[in-house]
Amino acid sequence: MNWKKLLFTTLALGLFSATTVYGEQVKMDLFYNGKHHAYAAKEVKISIDGKAMVPKDMPAVIIDGRTMLPMRQIAQELGCEVTWNEAAKQIYVMRGSDIIVFTVDSKAGYENGKEFTMDVPATIVNDRTMLPVRALADALHLNIKWDDPNRTVIINSDDTDAKEEPTKPESGQTTAGTLTGIQTPSAKDADQTFTIQADGPMGRYEKTFVDDQKIVLDFYGAKSSLPGEITKTNSDIVTGIRTATHENNGDSFTRVVFDLSGKKDYEVKQSADKKNITISFGKTTVDKISAVHSQNKDIITIGGTGSFGASVAMTADPQKIVVTIPNCQSNLKDKINTDELQYVLDGKVDTSKGNTVEMVFRVDDLVQYSYREENQNLILEIYPTTLKNMRYDKNANVLYLDKKDKIDTGSVKFEDHYLDGYFDVTLPGDYEKLYGYGTYDVKGTVVENIEVSTKGGSTTFRFKQNCISAYEVTDEGDSYAIRVKNPKEVYDKVLLLDAGHGGKDPGTSGNGMQEKNLTLTIAQKIEQELRGSGIKVYMTRDRDVYPENSTRAKIANDIADLMVSIHINSGPETANGTETLYQVHANDSSSRLTSKQLAEILQASMISSTGNTNRGVKLRTDLLILNRTTVPSAIVEVVFITNTGDALKISNPAYQDQVAKAIADGIQEAARKFPLR
Repeated sequence: MNWKKLLFTTLALGLFSATTVYGEQVKMDLFYNGKHHAYAAKEVKISIDGKAMVPKDMPAVIIDGRTMLPMRQIAQELGCEVTWNEAAKQIYVMRGSDIIVFTVDSKAGYENGKEFTMDVPATIVNDRTMLPVRALADALHLNIKWDDPNRTVIINSDDTDAKEEPTKPESGQTTAGTLTGIQTPSAKDADQTFTIQADGPMGRYEKTFVDDQKIVLDFYGAKSSLPGEITKTNSDIVTGIRTATHENNGDSFTRVVFDLSGKKDYEVKQSADKKNITISFGKTTVDKISAVHSQNKDIITIGGTGSFGASVAMTADPQKIVVTIPNCQSNLKDKINTDELQYVLDGKVDTSKGNTVEMVFRVDDLVQYSYREENQNLILEIYPTTLKNMRYDKNANVLYLDKKDKIDTGSVKFEDHYLDGYFDVTLPGDYEKLYGYGTYDVKGTVVENIEVSTKGGSTTFRFKQNCISAYEVTDEGDSYAIRVKNPKEVYDKVLLLDAGHGGKDPGTSGNGMQEKNLTLTIAQKIEQELRGSGIKVYMTRDRDVYPENSTRAKIANDIADLMVSIHINSGPETANGTETLYQVHANDSSSRLTSKQLAEILQASMISSTGNTNRGVKLRTDLLILNRTTVPSAIVEVVFITNTGDALKISNPAYQDQVAKAIADGIQEAARKFPLR
């Protein structure tokens, strides 16, 4: 086909606003996937038909091991016509009668109406549509080469149909051998130096900034015997180390990521024999501090040499703001003068923790804070919220509201948005003058913060949760208490209902259907069947997302009395029917429901209701959800999606209703026949 030139596109969806240096090093801020990422790496050049392309606004960048190309400028160079469909987030590349369609954040594309799949989707980076080299080559049948010594993507717009593989790095440019170990500091108060070791010379490695919270090193051609994750780092700077193997333009490399507590000065050096790479963090010296009150804020400026990499947190009982600076030494006095401050009661410097300096500021309740690092200063600002007449007890997980006006506790409204991470408690009246508005930063293990707002004559307390919780409002003499509780403290019977798979994990498929969609539909119907049954139902998902299986099991153990997971089976075309899976748990007891009993009841209910082939209950010891749960748990494999008859049945909404009722009936029978606690 003569549409090699069809190529690429990017749409100017907004103005590009980052400082970029083209040449040996590219440093810039990248915004994609809803976050900002500091980027610094050697320049990737682009050659089109033997002519070097000079980037106008967006250079090629490497993200997660993929070389991403700026499509708009390349399209202009090759004379392609480009159209953008804002509503569908689709890009149309046209030349003559040929049309290629890309969809942002989708791996599916269309070539003259015929669907194809890319390994990486088009991505919006800094308001520009970027597509990886390999995805372009696969999608557009392009003649693309990777010139590794010169870090250049070579694009030829000739009529050759053969797609050439990117050239491999020349001999001697890759790491010889294997990464064998990472040496960490001997202790948190020791020199903060990390050493990556190999059994051969590391001939080629690159350092890429993802943001101030990471150091990323890529070792090209290197094999790895390193663990996938190192959590014991003996460091307050490096919180963890992760390793993985990747490919970029056919070039394999091992990536080592150092997760940092904050921005910190460091130096990367290679040993003379090239077998060791050291990352050394410079020690910060704190030598000055000022504290003033200005514009209704307490402003504390901490000065020193080097970057701080500080973490700042608020603690309760008493309320304190703690600034922690790792790999630091202090020339300050132990006591900080806070006489001019309005919200800070006192402050002190703690140097008793080796290389870590802590500054502790005792503050009034209901203050907020923010901090930033600039020009070798750490600036901490403390200011009041509009909130008042309340306090949160993190130990008991209770919000106390001073009783100055009467509240009808029987008319309080509760709205549970647990899958979105929050719970609303709405008072029957306007209490803004009494309690104010704004965010109460709790930073507890159960509640992260509480947003207080008044709208339409009602005041709402929105609890941002770190775990699923239930709520009660009680009159307690001098105050009203909003108590945050484990659901099992509030409800007699709690079920976690799991729609298997979801999001990035589609599960099995067959006869034009995907497992993740069917399991969600059935789970939602089961939840509807159980309304009013006396069983409190929580779901692991109510949309096309993927909670980790370990997370699903943990939620069940934390809040539920039992768990039922819905799945669809697959196998040979002749395989059909229903089976239910279980695991024996160490805490199984004859005095309450077990997983096997739950599985047997669910299986019997399904077969009685649907008449499906009875494949029985099966002990499974290889499934994470069943292994990780400690509450009675079962997986119902409803039908075989690969069987024509089963697929025809499960595609029918009426049959889905029948399945949902059968499973709901089984759950109620199990909860009725056997104690759950």
